[in-house]
Order: sequence, then structure tokens, then C-alpha cells
Amino acid sequence: FELSALSSEQILEQLANNRLDLGVSYLERLDADHFDSLTFSETRMGLLYDQRFFTFGDAPLSWESLIELPLGMLTSGMHFRQSIDYNFHSRGLTPHPLLQTDAVHQLLQAVHGGLCCAVMPLDGGLQALTDDLRLHPIADARTLARLGLIMRRAAPRSALAEACFALYQKSQNPS
Repeated sequence: FELSALSSEQILEQLANNRLDLGVSYLERLDADHFDSLTFSETRMGLLYDQRFFTFGDAPLSWESLIELPLGMLTSGMHFRQSIDYNFHSRGLTPHPLLQTDAVHQLLQAVHGGLCCAVMPLDGGLQALTDDLRLHPIADARTLARLGLIMRRAAPRSALAEACFALYQKSQNPS
């Protein structure tokens, strides 16, 4: 197995050119004539923080409360960042991030070091990376597009890609 972190456009291009067997990407620009896809559940957002440096109550956070925090964010070209910006801008808010990066691991390091907090997928398991990371829900926070599993429709298709598709379909429709 080889796992690569690529943009949605790069994933679709490499799938089309038979350089990838399978991809996980946002589905809003997917050409259904060329790719098969299975949609994942909706991605909700939460605030990732290190509890040694920040504390929050039990209620979900508002976007208005986030504007006051030192935020680390993905760069504006990243699809997830576009959803974050939409959530802020639709409420008349403009975030002023302390840090911007296109590397998730750098963002995680900054959060773990107490430099900032970051809006991340709520159910991604990031809080399990260390004993101190926590993910706090943000009210009315969802991405603009759904993620899904993608493979090219035309041959050649790898047996591994087809098995992954079948396994995911079975997990969603257990009999």
C-alpha cells in the first residue's frame, strides 16, 4: 500500500491516468461518467485544542467565539479551508489566522504546542493522537461538499480498489 496526500484535482487526475487505484476526495466536481464513487457521511467540524493551554465549557462553540482565538488554519487553496471560510463569512465574520499551512501535521504540532487552536473534522480521531488534544463541537459547522471513495469507471481497475469499494458498500448496508 502507498498513501499520498494530494489535492482533489490531483487525485482525480491521477485516477484518470491510472497512477492511483483509489482515492478519497470531495465529490462536488466529480465526473460521474468517468468515476464511480461512494459517499461518506457528512463531515462536521470541531475545534481542536490542547487542554493544557485552552479550556471550553460543555456547549458547542459558536463561530463568533472562534474569531477571538489564536487560530491555525489550512491555506486558502485547501478544500477544507474553503468550508471554514464559508462558515465564517456567512455569519459576517473574517478570521485572522495566526498560522496558515498546507501541511496538516504542522498544524497539529502548532496546536499541540499551545500556539493555536484549529478547526478540524469532528469525527476524525485527531483527539486520540495525544492525551492532551481535545475536539470540541462547533454549532452548525459542516463542510460545503461531501467526501467519498472514488475509483475510475473504465478498465483497468485494480482488484484491491474493487475490494475496498465492495467492503465499504457492505459496511454501509449490512444484511
